[in-house]
Formats: sequence, structure tokens, C-alpha cells
Amino acid sequence: MTGKADEARQNQAIQVLRGLAALLVVVGHAIHETQVMGNALGRAPIDGSLVRWSTGVDIFFVISGFIMVYSSTQLFQRPGGWRSFLWRRFVRIVPLYWLLTTLLLLGAFVAPRLLNVPIDDWRHVLASYLFIPSLRAPGEIRPVMALGWTLNLEMFFYALFACTLALPMRRAVLVLTAILALLAGIGLAVEPTQVQLAFWTQSIILEFAFGCLLALAYLGGLRIGATPALLLASAGLAGLVQWPVPEEWQLPDALRWGIPALMIVAAAALHPGAGSKGNVSSRLPNLAVLLGNVSYSLYLVHPFVLRPLRNLWTQLIGNALPLTAYVAAATIAACLAALLLYRYVEQPLLRAMRGRRADQAARPEVMSELPAQHSLRTTT
Repeated sequence: MTGKADEARQNQAIQVLRGLAALLVVVGHAIHETQVMGNALGRAPIDGSLVRWSTGVDIFFVISGFIMVYSSTQLFQRPGGWRSFLWRRFVRIVPLYWLLTTLLLLGAFVAPRLLNVPIDDWRHVLASYLFIPSLRAPGEIRPVMALGWTLNLEMFFYALFACTLALPMRRAVLVLTAILALLAGIGLAVEPTQVQLAFWTQSIILEFAFGCLLALAYLGGLRIGATPALLLASAGLAGLVQWPVPEEWQLPDALRWGIPALMIVAAAALHPGAGSKGNVSSRLPNLAVLLGNVSYSLYLVHPFVLRPLRNLWTQLIGNALPLTAYVAAATIAACLAALLLYRYVEQPLLRAMRGRRADQAARPEVMSELPAQHSLRTTT
């Protein structure tokens, strides 16, 4: 098997994992909507407390650290490398997020009752566009689009990452890891009350470092066999379960949820055959990779689908079907909406911003950002 074939399989595995992580978040939010539906319909909501569905975000953060290091191998110690890096991240993240934030603001004027929390003043709106953490409600540091809190943390990580690009890659990752560990340590030891400092010192910021260190191991040639990969993935999946733990045994989020996320990502990244299809029909794997390609659109657009569908379901279907049917229908509808958003909005925006040929811009992020000598191609 050639090195390029190995890398193609690795990238396919990471893409599939991104899609599964997005699905975890969507299903978790759909289950949460059944609480409102249950109250309205006089029935018990779905109890999804066994699994921590938001661990999909932890998986995203680990993958983000991994991909940032891998895709930036040619930028370390390169003059102006930090500018290239930040421009890539701006193009990839900002336009679609700004577009949907604007759409949400317009929706707030048309149907404000659909919002859980009213839109705050202009300063909060401006901070949301600039990825500056701010209070949306007392004790809740969220932007206008609530789930954008993850992007606020991502952007902070990108800024720190860009600052280390002047160093050799290994030293840069170690320095970045030390900075992130220091921030997490301040958060745990001091528990800052200043809004931005409190947000940027959450322990989960260490999950980016986990991904960066995993990328160093991958680039250093570390690979694992099928049995260790299976054990890692199984242990990680078991870690998604919210087992009852005595309060005195509670761990910081970066350890309690970040370590299982790291195990899952490591199993996908380090096993050479993780993305192999074998003799199985390619249709299902290709659909899984496609879901990974649209994972960013899925993450951003699913609240626009779940909330209106919840209201329609309550009024038109009521108790005629179990609430699990709503969760299934809402998840499928969100995936379809994400596919449309990806095809007709996200890709055209990327083409316009990158100024590349349409067939190049149509490729998924992981491939398009990787340097030529490490072309971890994704099969779609």
C-alpha cells in the first residue's frame, strides 16, 4: 500500500468522524427540544442523559488541533506564514457564520418568540460578529447564535496558533501546548470573573492541544494496529456515557470529556486501515464522508431546522407519533438542509473568497488546506 493511499484513508476516517461528531450535537439538541414538546403535549420528554451528546464538540476541538498542525507544515518559520494561516481560517469560518448570524438577527425581528433568549444590545451583536466572548444572559457567555461559542474559542485558538508559526513546528506545538495548559490552569485555580478571561481559560481549551500533539505523533510516523485502534475507539465511546461519579471524583472537562474524544480521534488518525472500505459497498462510506464534508454547515444550520419543526410537529402531529419520531425526522431534515446549504451557499462562498477553480473549491476542507507533500486526500 502506498503512502498516499494510507493518507487518503486517514483523511476519509477523519471526515467520517467529523460527520458523526456533528450528528451527536444535532441529535442532542433535538432531544433537548422534546422537553418543550413534552410540556406542550402533556407527555414525558425523551431522556437522553445517558450520553453526553455535546461531546461532539470535544471531538471537533481535537480534530481542529490535529488539522491545524498538519495543514500548516509549510507555514512554520515561513515569512508571512501567520497571515496565510489566518486568511485561510477567515475564509473557511467567517463568511458562512456571519451570513447565518445576520439571518438570525433578521428572524428575531420577524418571529422573536422562536428565540430562547432575546437579542441583547448592539454591543453584544458587534461582539458576536467579532468573535469576542460576551454575556448573552446573566452567567451565559454566548454570541447571538448561541452555538457560535465554539467558534469564539476556535478563533482564539487560531490567534494563538498564528503567534507560534515563527517557530519550528515541534517547538511551536510545545509552546502552544504550554500556553493552553497555563490558561486552563488559571481557569481552574483562579476561576476568573472577567468575561473574556473566564471564557478563554475554560479547561476544554486543552482539547486543541491534544489534537496538536496527536498531529506531531502522526507526522512523526506513529501508527497503531487494528486491535489497539479498536480498544482506543471503544474506550473513547464508553467515555461518552455519563456514568454516575462521586462529586469528589469529578474531573475538569478537558480530562473527563477531552480524553475520550482524543481516544476516538487517535483511533481514526493513527490506524492505517481506519478509512478502508474493504469489500463493503462504497455507498454508505461515501455518504458518511459526505456528511463529514458538510459538517460545518450542519453544525450552523441545524438550529434553524429544529426549532420551527418542533413547533410544526407540536401543532400538526401532536401525540400521534412518539417523540423519538420527531428526533429522527429533525435529524434527517437538518442533514438535508445542511447538504443544500453546503452545495448552494458554503461552496459558492468558498469559491468567491478563495478565487480558485470551482472543482478545487469543491473539495473538503481537510484536503484543500494540506500541503502538496502531505496530500491527505478525501474520497467522496
